[in-house]
Amino acid sequence: MIVISGGRSTSAVTAVDPGPMLDWIRQEAVILQARGTVFGEQAFLCARGRRHPIVTATRLEEYGFRWPDDVEQVSERVLASYAPAGGIPAPRRTDFDPALLGDAMAVREAIACSLDGFGLEIGAGASPFPVPPRCRVIFGDRLTYDQLRVERYPGQRIVDLVIPDILTDFDSIGNVADASLDFLVACHVIEHTRDPIGSIAAAWRKLKPGGRLVLVVPDKERTFDRRRPVTSLDHLVEDHHAPHRGRDYAHYEEFYTLAQTVAEETRRSKIDQKFAECYAIHYHVWTHDTFAQMLDHVDREVCPWTEIWTHQAVGDESQCIEFYAVLMK
Repeated sequence: MIVISGGRSTSAVTAVDPGPMLDWIRQEAVILQARGTVFGEQAFLCARGRRHPIVTATRLEEYGFRWPDDVEQVSERVLASYAPAGGIPAPRRTDFDPALLGDAMAVREAIACSLDGFGLEIGAGASPFPVPPRCRVIFGDRLTYDQLRVERYPGQRIVDLVIPDILTDFDSIGNVADASLDFLVACHVIEHTRDPIGSIAAAWRKLKPGGRLVLVVPDKERTFDRRRPVTSLDHLVEDHHAPHRGRDYAHYEEFYTLAQTVAEETRRSKIDQKFAECYAIHYHVWTHDTFAQMLDHVDREVCPWTEIWTHQAVGDESQCIEFYAVLMK
């Protein structure tokens, strides 16, 4: 079943009653700030050993705290003892209309309000998803923390890098028990997989009945991939049923010719180097509609989902380069 929202609310993105979470936060959380340090003026809601950045004083008030009365000043060392985590979404009591939301973070926060229980985020880097603080989240990555420090993207601060709890990737989601997760989040990750259909099937196995898979995907028309042709469904199906390392070479050729362009005289050596390293390029590219077509195929031919919700990018390119999908098992 495919539901292309266009502003319609569905159970896959229905907000969880925030009452128990608000009660828990008021009892268990503290608001900490370490001015004049690497953290700047940022305040954090700290609970369960993790620090969640607070974007506005209004957000703090929505969770029952007062600015600046309830903010405790601490040393950088104390604040650093809490592990990085995502921001805190507004505690929604009703479903949402993404058509009324103007940027990517607003849509992410609205989707987050449908999550509850125990979950995993893969590939969070320095920008973890804004999961409600009462949720128990572990983080997975294909790289260790030390590797992430070395290979972090331009602009990422070491202090913001999430420390992986487990080594895993979205290709197979290893080191995770089947039917163990209430939710699984992968933001700007599926385009780095060689077999996206297989990744979605792996996620289905790891989720409990009623569990949710949250996918945030770059829209090729709004990124450096815009010159590349859309990956066809036939190609994706072939990658799933007959994966072949040699065929992946064409992805590297396309990527370094049309996306991250390399001078012609050095292009072949660059492609060969990155291919040998299995460097995680954008193997595949989609628009919202072609991604929805792939999900429809997955639902009919690979693993059945109770509900699939998708939504295109919101606002203009300066505000949002991604589209969204939430799949409920």
